[in-house]
Amino acid sequence: MFRGILPAFITEPGEYSIVEPHLTCAQATQLSKRVVERLGYALDHSEVNEEKDALISATRRGSVGSEKLVVKIVCGNDGVRVEAIPDISPCEQANQRAKQAMEQLQFTVTSFSPAAMGKRGVIKGTRERPEGEETTMATIHCNAEAVYIDASADSPLFTHPEFLKPISDIRRGFFALFKPMAAAVVKE
Repeated sequence: MFRGILPAFITEPGEYSIVEPHLTCAQATQLSKRVVERLGYALDHSEVNEEKDALISATRRGSVGSEKLVVKIVCGNDGVRVEAIPDISPCEQANQRAKQAMEQLQFTVTSFSPAAMGKRGVIKGTRERPEGEETTMATIHCNAEAVYIDASADSPLFTHPEFLKPISDIRRGFFALFKPMAAAVVKE
């Protein structure tokens, strides 16, 4: 598994890819483990191959079950590259939360077109009330900067705590914790 994953890793650095020319592999691996734990994950395992590239996997309890995180560290002559890869993207979190809130409020989902990066999602549902059928709808917008979930101001979705939970971007959180810790190590 390990050798098959890493060679294809990071051909084009993403927005939250970390490239640190002054860290060793051992330092990057140690910092990554600390960051993973600070983000509330429990380490499952880590592997290091002959080139000292590392793969760290961790799990934490999420609102819809357990959330997995893999951190890949590739070592080279130009330093290390670190990438945190969650199994659930912020956009997918929004899709899951909207659907779960609707179902827990006893709405029958009548149509669901999940959002994707750059593609608006819509979820609609109905439920029977003593005064007749009630309908509700939410739209989900995902872009590189943020995820937005919108519903009418009188929607019962706004009364459900699951719908109101914040969406987390683990990549951004990992980046925000790792960078200053790496800078402190390099400074020493």
